[in-house]
Amino acid sequence: MKKIVDFINGIFKWILIVLFFVLVVVVFLQVIFRFVLEQPLAWTEELGRYLLVWTTFLGAGYGMSVKAHPGVEILYEAFGPTVKKILNVVISILVIFFFWQVIVHSFDFIGRSMIQKSPVLQIPMGYIYTVIPISSILFIINLLYVVISEWNKEAKN
Repeated sequence: MKKIVDFINGIFKWILIVLFFVLVVVVFLQVIFRFVLEQPLAWTEELGRYLLVWTTFLGAGYGMSVKAHPGVEILYEAFGPTVKKILNVVISILVIFFFWQVIVHSFDFIGRSMIQKSPVLQIPMGYIYTVIPISSILFIINLLYVVISEWNKEAKN
């Protein structure tokens, strides 16, 4: 299971690197053309916005794999190991339920958005919104892996 999750995260890590690199290039072009050449490129602002959205959503899903999401642990730390395990399971179930709902309802939203085109690039907005279920699935995979790994690690101790 670890190899599969690591492979999936490796793919998304490289996708994020490429998206962020393209985002930097697009924003750099926007700055050069707007302030140096005084001939702004309309497409750079829109593409930069969509690249930022994709980077943010995919980054959130990938961030789960490296436990990069902050949490409030004041109450959590006050409990013993048994209650912590139960809380981890309950919280994980609630988060998975939330992201499952996001996935299910996002497909209807994406379908309805395919007729709407972006103003400058003329890309169907449904393509932009496909990042919602993709990142949600990635988040669920990584959450399940982290919870199972921690559960097994605690069981061995």
